[in-house]
Amino acid sequence: MEKKGRLLVVDDDHAIRKLLERIARRAGFEVDGAKDGIEALEMLDRADYDIALIDLMMPRLSGYELVQRIGTRERRPIVIVATALTNGDIASVDDTLVRHVIRKPFDVQAVIASLTEAVNELHAKATFAVAEPAAESETKEGENEPPKLNLQTPC
Repeated sequence: MEKKGRLLVVDDDHAIRKLLERIARRAGFEVDGAKDGIEALEMLDRADYDIALIDLMMPRLSGYELVQRIGTRERRPIVIVATALTNGDIASVDDTLVRHVIRKPFDVQAVIASLTEAVNELHAKATFAVAEPAAESETKEGENEPPKLNLQTPC
């Protein structure tokens, strides 16, 4: 099975974290888990993730704070929040960073649907090689060569 992307699951509840990891692996994701926001930041420093699935209520560094810190990074994953909180409680989360909210107790199909939608967003935002004219090349007068393209892959 082709991997759909790299996912970081962040939840202080061991059983929930392992369940979410298992669901994501079965859906085709490469998955790592972190027990809190501090561990998640350390993992984000070491590897690039396409998606981060984050619990909001955690010790040491909450999901709220983690989402804010992810927002300051140059390379940041799509954020999905998993929470049992009400809409009013999650209103303070930056909605420009959080793409999906999964309610706890969650439905397995809802988790898969949110992950799939996030992957589709990644594919839609994929950057393609940009064609730019090559540096002026010396040509003899009268030659009608088509311009050469210099294909560069974005960083």
